[in-house]
Amino acid sequence: MDTTMNIKRDSSNVWPYVIAGSAIGGAVGYLFMTESGRKIRHAITHPDELVDNIEEARTFLETKTRMVTDQVHNVLQKAKHGIEQGERVYRESGQRYQTRVQELQGRTVDNVNRTATTIGHEVLDPMVELGALYRGIEHGIRTLLGKQPRTLRMMGD
Repeated sequence: MDTTMNIKRDSSNVWPYVIAGSAIGGAVGYLFMTESGRKIRHAITHPDELVDNIEEARTFLETKTRMVTDQVHNVLQKAKHGIEQGERVYRESGQRYQTRVQELQGRTVDNVNRTATTIGHEVLDPMVELGALYRGIEHGIRTLLGKQPRTLRMMGD
């Protein structure tokens, strides 16, 4: 009975060693059997190269960061330029529209004035002349016949 108890007690003490042994074996296997492990072993055994690699990595990251920053800056500049061009074209279009409206208004006023003048000269003036001619003839006939000439009446009298 004591032996069974000792085996149970001993088996519970073995598990930490099994876990530790498995972890160490896995780490050793990783270092010696994989490409990444070989690189880690090489870095540990050649620390001066590790410093050079870190410096190369820093330089590489700085260069790439600068390139990305420049590209972002260029995109932002192009976007800003595009917005400015759009605003300029919008303002110019508005100014052209206002100028065109003013020209059309000026032409319309000029056309109305010309039309009124034309109507005055070509329609109203001959009508007034005809009316005056009619009154003159009528006045002359009345005078010739000895009739009292009518007084000139204005329209609406």
